[in-house]
Amino acid sequence: MAFVVSAAKKQRSEVKLPTFTAEEKQQFCHAKTAEIQNWIKTGTISKILRDQVPPGQILKCRWVLTWKPIDPDPKDVKSNDQKTKAKARLVILGCLNPKLEELPRDSPTPGRNSKMLLLQLIASMGWQLQSFDIRAAFLQGKPQTDRTLAIEPVPELIEAL
Repeated sequence: MAFVVSAAKKQRSEVKLPTFTAEEKQQFCHAKTAEIQNWIKTGTISKILRDQVPPGQILKCRWVLTWKPIDPDPKDVKSNDQKTKAKARLVILGCLNPKLEELPRDSPTPGRNSKMLLLQLIASMGWQLQSFDIRAAFLQGKPQTDRTLAIEPVPELIEAL
């Protein structure tokens, strides 16, 4: 059995830093800095002394690096021929969390039937549907003051804090 991967899907797959040119490494360095700044700006992370957390509850994290496709903006006069941009996400390896069984598993996203019903309502009422993107949306959820995660910080995070 063979699988065909579209060019768009390939662009979003994870890439490895050692294979990059100096310019590409610089792009990912800026992407990492932007990600760290999002974590700090949203109050997602703060310093804590290592001895205040049991060693088994300190989770590892790692970088996921991808190339994100850029949609050309017809209004942008200065648009260059760049079709992708470096994207860096700092992810916590939650599967290693010793309290994994205690975590809530509900999801605030609508199911397929709810989406179809909503689309039908929009069409029936003659409304316009628009979409938008929220920068770093995953960092802007409700604060969970009763739940603290400790992570083994990456070098970029240590430097920023």
